[in-house]
Amino acid sequence: MKANEYAAADTAQVQIEILERSDNILVIRWVEPGRCHYGEQRWRRRHARASGVCVLSRRAIRRGDAVFRPAERPAPSNAAAMIAVEAFGY
Repeated sequence: MKANEYAAADTAQVQIEILERSDNILVIRWVEPGRCHYGEQRWRRRHARASGVCVLSRRAIRRGDAVFRPAERPAPSNAAAMIAVEAFGY
C-alpha cells in the first residue's frame, strides 16, 4: 500500500464522531486505538489528490473528487484519510 493511501483495512478500528459540520469544514473526533486520538480535529473541503476510500462510507474515492481531509499542520497521523463530500449529501 502506498504511504498516501488510507485503505478501508486501516480504518477497521477507527471511531469517528462528527462534532461540527459546514459546507467547507468538519470538526471530528478521531480515535484509532494504538495509533492516534484527536479530540477536535479540523478537516477542510478539498479535491482528492489520489484515489482512496472514504473512512465513513467505505466507498471508493477517485482523484479529483470533492473530499474532506485533515487540515492541521504539521501533518497528523491520519493526514491521508478522506471523507467523501457526497457522504453528507452536498
